[in-house]
Amino acid sequence: MKYVLSALGLCLVGCSSASVEPAPSTVPFNIENYTAEYHDQDRALDNLKTLSSDEFEGRKTGTEGNRRAMAWIEARLRESGVSPAKKDGYQAPFTAPNFDAPENVIEGTNLVAAIRGTTTPRTALLISAHYDHLGAADGIYNGADDNASGVAALLETIAWFQDNPPQNSIIFAFFDAEEQGIVGSSSMVDTLSTTEKENIAINLNLDMVARADKGELYAVGGYHFPELIPVIEDVASRAPLKLLRGHETPDLGIDDWSFASDHAPFLRSGIRILYLGVEDHADYHRPSDEFDKVNPAAFARSIDTVIMTAEALDDWVAQEQSDADQ
Repeated sequence: MKYVLSALGLCLVGCSSASVEPAPSTVPFNIENYTAEYHDQDRALDNLKTLSSDEFEGRKTGTEGNRRAMAWIEARLRESGVSPAKKDGYQAPFTAPNFDAPENVIEGTNLVAAIRGTTTPRTALLISAHYDHLGAADGIYNGADDNASGVAALLETIAWFQDNPPQNSIIFAFFDAEEQGIVGSSSMVDTLSTTEKENIAINLNLDMVARADKGELYAVGGYHFPELIPVIEDVASRAPLKLLRGHETPDLGIDDWSFASDHAPFLRSGIRILYLGVEDHADYHRPSDEFDKVNPAAFARSIDTVIMTAEALDDWVAQEQSDADQ
């Protein structure tokens, strides 16, 4: 399935301390108090609460709960008025081998929307978050942080750019089957043509952005793409929390997050990536990753930082395109 976006007239034809590089910050920080500047704080929190509720039974790919979650996100997209990225709608079904059970296949559905750029519409940012989680076994794995938080942040990012049209086109991808081997995003990358890949300037991936309990959010990508470092540092100097670089060098082993989520297939394909997420916490991949563990002010700070990063990348990519055209 090709993401030509013809409906819009687009053609996208825990690390060691030494690895953490704090970016400068001039913003006073108090985790308990914050009023969002870039998004609807109450709406984001309500969306997080709903998507991480028992109603969706842990959202494991292939289950009824996952399908209900997909339908719920699609309904939010329709309500927002954002355009589908394809003529036939938001849904992009896929199948992939199931390595845990070779006799079966994984069947999932990505959801993809888009906003056309005002100045460089042929160039696109792809902003993503996965909506699936681990399902129910010894309890319901509701995945409030992982990754209902990324979905809620992505919905707020869509709302921001609808009110503040981007210079470049933006593709918004809600990936399925991340927990089953980063399958949904891999499927998307595999279906992109060479020209479509070339026209995606960067993938900004959001995975676990709610539990900024220490007032910290990590940005992964500067090691692989040093040209991103000034962008990260600029956002960090204005962000309402500590935006840190780290978790991105091969010497860290499992604490290197370069290939830990849906940005991995883009990185492997040579597409620039920037991943935003918090460090693992005691509730990671446990039934205790619940909505009531989320600090609302910290989550609001995180979403504002996500949107500030997306805005900064939009400006940076547009300038890069302008320089290339001269």
